[in-house]
Amino acid sequence: YRRLSPLFRERLHGLKAVHSGFEQVEASVRKGSIKRREPVANEHPIVRTHPATGEKAIYVNPQFTRDIVGLKKEESDALLKFLYEHIAWSADIQARVKWEAGTVVVWDNRVTQHSALVDWKDGDRRHLARITPQAERPFETPYEA
Repeated sequence: YRRLSPLFRERLHGLKAVHSGFEQVEASVRKGSIKRREPVANEHPIVRTHPATGEKAIYVNPQFTRDIVGLKKEESDALLKFLYEHIAWSADIQARVKWEAGTVVVWDNRVTQHSALVDWKDGDRRHLARITPQAERPFETPYEA
């Protein structure tokens, strides 16, 4: 968020995006997995404020964000593509972890996006645990220059 120009950050404030889990659940069920719970779709602000630190972050991702409310499809697609690429290609805001025996990584999904690199040997076992609290709704605070 902070890497964007002040004018662009101001324009993002007030915009909301639809986040949906329907597509992931449907794809998972088609592959033979079980549906653990009913998927949901919600509108969330594109600029999210961290409740503990007050830090603002871009809150979109290609896995769950479907469109920007109130924009034409081509406008929404173009803006989301820009934001996805801004996040993915900003090496100065990335952390990379090489998995080794005993590695433990914890992150705050409210201001972090993650992806996996296949950087372990075939046949090696890893144990992953994910805790996702559902009690907190993303919110946005007013733009401050």
